[in-house]
Amino acid sequence: ILPKMVIVTNEPYAETEPMLNAVTSEETPETKFRRNSYAEEAYKNITISMKADQLQIEDPNLACKLLSTAVNLKNMPLAKQCIEILDRKLDKNNVLSIFSHLSQCKMPCSNPNDFEPSAPPIVENENLRDKDWVQELTDNLRHNCLLEIDKNSDYILKQSEILNLSYSDLLAIITRDTLEVRSECLVYLTVLKWATKECHRRTLQPHLVNIKAVVRDLRYAPRYGLMSKREFCSRTIQGEKGPTRSNILEEQEWRKIQFYIKEKSKNRPVEELPSKMSQQRVIGTEKPKLLSSQSSIRAMDCLEKNKNTRCNNSTTCDRFLLNFLTCWSAIFD
Repeated sequence: ILPKMVIVTNEPYAETEPMLNAVTSEETPETKFRRNSYAEEAYKNITISMKADQLQIEDPNLACKLLSTAVNLKNMPLAKQCIEILDRKLDKNNVLSIFSHLSQCKMPCSNPNDFEPSAPPIVENENLRDKDWVQELTDNLRHNCLLEIDKNSDYILKQSEILNLSYSDLLAIITRDTLEVRSECLVYLTVLKWATKECHRRTLQPHLVNIKAVVRDLRYAPRYGLMSKREFCSRTIQGEKGPTRSNILEEQEWRKIQFYIKEKSKNRPVEELPSKMSQQRVIGTEKPKLLSSQSSIRAMDCLEKNKNTRCNNSTTCDRFLLNFLTCWSAIFD
């Protein structure tokens, strides 16, 4: 039996040195910089496929989870792909879950006391390395979500998911001037139901004092001045107490609203209510951010809608002017 032989070769030190070798007291700044450069270059090579190949994801929930991972890893190319997927899949059935998830996506803060190893950030532009690019990405998609909510508000405000939103997210939705809701009673019911559920989430009894504590500025979100006298003074609305009986408004407040509705119904001049409570909502003209092929289609639809609106307004003005000139001519003839 022949003895086993081991041949040892002298390889270059740089090729056999561990890439993430532990920092020693003798490590110089130059050595540390070179070691970090090796690590970053290796990580970039590992993730190059994520830049080159588009993700094939059809499930928005999975895209949301992957977006959180990309944000935590500070991986901009991956995050942008997730944003593109979510925008492309955005519709009235998933808009609330996407909108809510975006509020949780924040650029992770650097903790000087955290010694756990982390992947170096990947950005498409080195000038963005120390900037909060996550906020810009999520803000753009939130904008498109709000536009989707606007045009489907009657459907969306009736969904149970609306009651799971955070206070700030719900406030952002129902205070919009462009919310295309048919009845402000629906907005009012959403506020009451959300407040009750929020009390349960905080393990509080849904008593009046707790309801008023959690509801805060949401109580002024419904445009009460746009309700009819019958709606505003109803004892109940779909099983919930009406605005004059729920006590989320102070007596002085709801009496002022009641007076406004009464005077308006008689076409008398009356001071507008505070907090936009008597301001009409309008159909929005904002364009979606171009984040995917789908948002491009939405932008074209928006342009067409605005064009038709302008044409209708122009036609109305033309008719008024024509009638005015006709009457004027008849007088002087």
